[in-house]
Amino acid sequence: MSNGLTIRPAVAGEEDVIASMWSEAAQWLHSRGINQWQYPANVEKISRDIEHGNAYILVDVADYLGTITVDEFADPEFWCPDDCPDDALYAHRVITRPAARGLSLGAVMLNWASQKAEKAGKRWLRVDAWKTNDDLGRYYEAQGFKRVRTVDLPHRRSGALYQRRAGTTA
Repeated sequence: MSNGLTIRPAVAGEEDVIASMWSEAAQWLHSRGINQWQYPANVEKISRDIEHGNAYILVDVADYLGTITVDEFADPEFWCPDDCPDDALYAHRVITRPAARGLSLGAVMLNWASQKAEKAGKRWLRVDAWKTNDDLGRYYEAQGFKRVRTVDLPHRRSGALYQRRAGTTA
């Protein structure tokens, strides 16, 4: 990665860093009237993702700038057998620090994940987004993702499904 940016696996002890990024993003979203992530980060889940090698950190020298989790978990409430869920990697918790907004770091992480999906022999990089965050949906579309559908489950706030061909960059 150029310009001093590195995406590397998160390590044990960085759960709080990721949770802090979540909290900062939630506060920023709340300030814009968006109810996304208005609950505490699940540090146990973040720890499991770190342990399994699925949580990544975007750093510039020593500064934490963002995080992304990439795995093969196709949420069965969202991705059905007709979607060929094994043909994709799934990006979760794509977060950039509010102070780093405008630097296209989300695009950097999504492009990296797309390349990772291609190297893993997958056809797609997929995301599920907050159903009521239209700006986020437009963002993913601007990053080359196509909306697949919205799954509207009363117990889930996420459910806007997007995918883009693995290996493509925006």
